[in-house]
Amino acid sequence: MKLNNQKLRNDLDAIMEKGLNRVHMPYAKGKSVRIRNTVIRETKQGFLVFDVKTHKRIGEFFSKRGAIAYAKAREKSNNVACIDIANLDNMLCKHYMDSLFFKNTIEKTTDSVRREATEIRFEISKDKTYDLIAQIDRYIFD
Repeated sequence: MKLNNQKLRNDLDAIMEKGLNRVHMPYAKGKSVRIRNTVIRETKQGFLVFDVKTHKRIGEFFSKRGAIAYAKAREKSNNVACIDIANLDNMLCKHYMDSLFFKNTIEKTTDSVRREATEIRFEISKDKTYDLIAQIDRYIFD
């Protein structure tokens, strides 16, 4: 009975994978995310994007959102969107890291003037981070 359940599960997975290859819908397979012929893998430094057909790395991204948006745009052959998404992801990385730095400075400093100035800079970086996430999400959900 166990063999039949495993065979049924494998058959269902094959049917689902074949159907998902026709659309640009991300789906998890093992430790990676796939969108048609593109695979996204997480590393300690970020997310790597690979082309399944050529077995080559085609991109490196800070955020999972950026990697998924890039993979979707690439599968649609939208090179302008790919460049835009890569730039948005780089800016997201910068503002996110700035937010972490400013937050740490706020927590560690004893100078009230420096704390107030850093709180303003933290709010600006945090707002830019959320704005960039929203821009990347538009590429994913459009």
